[in-house]
Amino acid sequence: MAVSQPISGTGAPLVDPSGDPLAALRDIHLPAPIETWPPAIGWWLLAVIGVIACIAIIYALWRYWRANQYRREAMAQLRQLREQHAGASSDYLYHYTTLLKRVALTHYPRAKVAALTGEAWVAFLDETCGSREFSMGAGQVLIQGQYQAPALLDEKLDEEIDIDALHKLGEHWIKRHHNLPVERSASSKQEGERAGAQEVSLT
Repeated sequence: MAVSQPISGTGAPLVDPSGDPLAALRDIHLPAPIETWPPAIGWWLLAVIGVIACIAIIYALWRYWRANQYRREAMAQLRQLREQHAGASSDYLYHYTTLLKRVALTHYPRAKVAALTGEAWVAFLDETCGSREFSMGAGQVLIQGQYQAPALLDEKLDEEIDIDALHKLGEHWIKRHHNLPVERSASSKQEGERAGAQEVSLT
């Protein structure tokens, strides 16, 4: 019968003399902890992109706030008009129309706004806020009462002035007025007319 030989090396037997088979096992060596600094290049790029995005958002919000500062000032003046002229509708109408024209001159080209009066003026107000209340609603009083001194307004027109309705309409216009649609140039209009004429001739 063959006798088992010890493993080459120390010549020690596999089994501990004490009889504990686990005593011969080596301790488990854990890997070294992963270092988190400095981070990988990908994290640096992500951080830079995040900082740039935050700066861009803050700058956009600042530009929006600054661009609409005139709206906030106009809203404050409109509220002040209502408090000062709550019982004098003719006085309110005079200062109301002046305020709207001043706001329009702030946002739109002077050549487009300065000469507007009467029906053209209320049509402009409706067009720039998507409403018909200036030409067909409470704002109709602006057609006759624009820039007229309170003493020159007749009693009938004075009775038609609804301060509450005008105030709400003014708030809506100040908040919602937008840029005018881009008008086509004369050359583009002529080209469109020529194209239409060619289509008709072909048919």
